Amino acid sequence: MDADMPNELIELLERIVLHNSDFANNKNLQNLLILTAIKADKVRVMDYINRLDNYDGQELAKIAKKDQYQLYDEALCIYKKFGEHVEAVRVLIENLKNIKAATEYAEKVNKPEVWTEIGKAQLDLFQIREAIDAFIKARDPSMYALVIGTAENQDCYEELVQYLLMARVMLKE
Repeated sequence: MDADMPNELIELLERIVLHNSDFANNKNLQNLLILTAIKADKVRVMDYINRLDNYDGQELAKIAKKDQYQLYDEALCIYKKFGEHVEAVRVLIENLKNIKAATEYAEKVNKPEVWTEIGKAQLDLFQIREAIDAFIKARDPSMYALVIGTAENQDCYEELVQYLLMARVMLKE
């Protein structure tokens, strides 16, 4: 990289990592291959992410989603592959601005912490009915004050009752 020969480095690393050498499962080489591709040849990154398994997913995903690279789909793919569901849904919400896809992903993985992220995002978008539904699925009463205020402003009392019943069971206060 310092010699400004990233394409040559990628070719060399591909031969070592992708073509069944003794170093094919070397974590550092896989990290270097993906990182070099992120910086020099973005088109190859998704292929490497899907083909390789022994790399530092969280760190590479953080790099991929930086503003200078904007490889949001690649970061999303890494997070999904490594089971980082909250981070995956955050990429969908914050970077890709796709609340519908985030909701579909939450339905697929059905984890409370993922539903909480969906609820917060929908609350920020003043989609109170959907936010209440997400918080109920998450069994998360932590944002009750904001949910109550927003629901009252939008006259969503029926949904609010369901949320408050869940919150009362969870908080017991």
